[in-house]
Amino acid sequence: MDQRRVWLAVGLSLLLLLVYEQFIVRPYREHAVPPPEAGSPAAPEARAPQPLTMVNPAEAPAKPTGALAAPVADEAGARVSIRTDLFEAQLNLQGGRLEQCLLTHFRRTVDPSSPLLNLVEPGDVLPLTVQVGSGSDVGVRYTADRAELLVTGADEGEVVLSGTLPSGEPISKTLRFKGDSYLFDMHVAVAGGGVGLVLTPVASEGALGGNQPGYETAVVFADDKTTSKTPHDLKEESTTIENAVWAGFSAQYFVVLGLPSTTGKALLGATDGTPIVRIDEETVDGRASFHLFVGPKERGVLADAGHQLDRVLDFGYFWFIAIPLLQALKLLHKISGNYGVDIILLTACVKAVTIPLTQQSLRSMKAMQKLQPEMQRLRDRHKDDQVALQKEMMELYRRNKVNPLSGCVPMLLQIPIFVGLYNALMHSIELRHAPFMLWINDLAAPDRLMVAGIGIPVLVLLMGGSMILQQWLTPQQGDPTQQKIMLLMPVVFTFMFIGFPSGLVLYWLVNNVLSIAQQYWMLRQA
Repeated sequence: MDQRRVWLAVGLSLLLLLVYEQFIVRPYREHAVPPPEAGSPAAPEARAPQPLTMVNPAEAPAKPTGALAAPVADEAGARVSIRTDLFEAQLNLQGGRLEQCLLTHFRRTVDPSSPLLNLVEPGDVLPLTVQVGSGSDVGVRYTADRAELLVTGADEGEVVLSGTLPSGEPISKTLRFKGDSYLFDMHVAVAGGGVGLVLTPVASEGALGGNQPGYETAVVFADDKTTSKTPHDLKEESTTIENAVWAGFSAQYFVVLGLPSTTGKALLGATDGTPIVRIDEETVDGRASFHLFVGPKERGVLADAGHQLDRVLDFGYFWFIAIPLLQALKLLHKISGNYGVDIILLTACVKAVTIPLTQQSLRSMKAMQKLQPEMQRLRDRHKDDQVALQKEMMELYRRNKVNPLSGCVPMLLQIPIFVGLYNALMHSIELRHAPFMLWINDLAAPDRLMVAGIGIPVLVLLMGGSMILQQWLTPQQGDPTQQKIMLLMPVVFTFMFIGFPSGLVLYWLVNNVLSIAQQYWMLRQA
């Protein structure tokens, strides 16, 4: 067996794994959820409220006529302001909906004077709309027991909204906030068999910092698995998922999630062209209760909030490696105070752990390189008899005590570590707007050095150059065609990394530099 082919297969497999994880699994990972059959207990029409707001765009009327259509213009001052230690929110009394949620500790851009980050997307459909039966409260003009609420620390406070549905039945929403938590409660008191809580996508500005498209998804956690759907999917077809622990919308670094008091039914679809997620909850004594989380996808914050909210963080198949590496990154930050330096230190630590595996791979490649002339003679001698060729090669390996797989296995063992670290960095909100040095002022954004109005990806170019140098130092094996294919990999990776966060590029660059140093040292020893 030609070990060069094994290395080529490993490299291409790693490339495919990255592309698959980045562009397919991450934004589009779905678990097939069969639609309930008509007339079954799980069917949407069997329980109130009816899912009339879920419309298929192909069947939608020309004008908005759904239960969540835009309300009439608001009257001046018809809002309630809520301030906690973590966010500043506004409730619009027309429908009792969440009109604004500014996160106190996060800004829209890296500029410290930029506006606070608002997670609510302005539009005709707003979160906290509730559906009762076949209608909603979007047309209800609520009255509030207060105009503003301020809570800090462990203190709690509430706002009570009261109104009347078009049917004449009274309805009230009680929202309870805690000063030091992104999690708050909403209780709906209304006559009827069930209440549906409507959530809308995280504002597009919520994904800024990493500028990674494809991360804005609807998410549902049910039956110990997470289902994700893109806004495009929601506009094309609605989906119903039973036993939902929580559901909502997720961007790269922020989420808006709703939780029924126990488990409920989540409906993913669209109304009037706006993607929505609705969580249905049965009323008990005329009352339905929900929890809501509006905030960052920071693992510690999500874990402290409970309800398995940390499962919204998708670390991929190697989560058991990614999570410890993320914790190590935070630990290093307590020492250095610079996440760029932390990435360098963490990469060096991972490289140190894998030194024995790398050395074994390089020794095996060197041994295989020495056999190349003899292997070529065997190919020429048995070019028309593959069975005899393989037999002679195995005998050659045996005589020289060389295992053609001994260089491949250590490389395969390093792939889970690499992918785990990759996912840890990709989903680390700590890197958002975190400066490193010189022109790199945001490790979650692509690297660009502006020269004469042109953004040059300096780190990416250095990374590509380091891969070429590493290829040159690696013992060459295989035929010329295979060697040319291997030389294409640095070019492919360079183009692929142009839009990646600079923190990830920094990791790959440092890893390449350390690998080059190790290879050079081993060549000097040889």
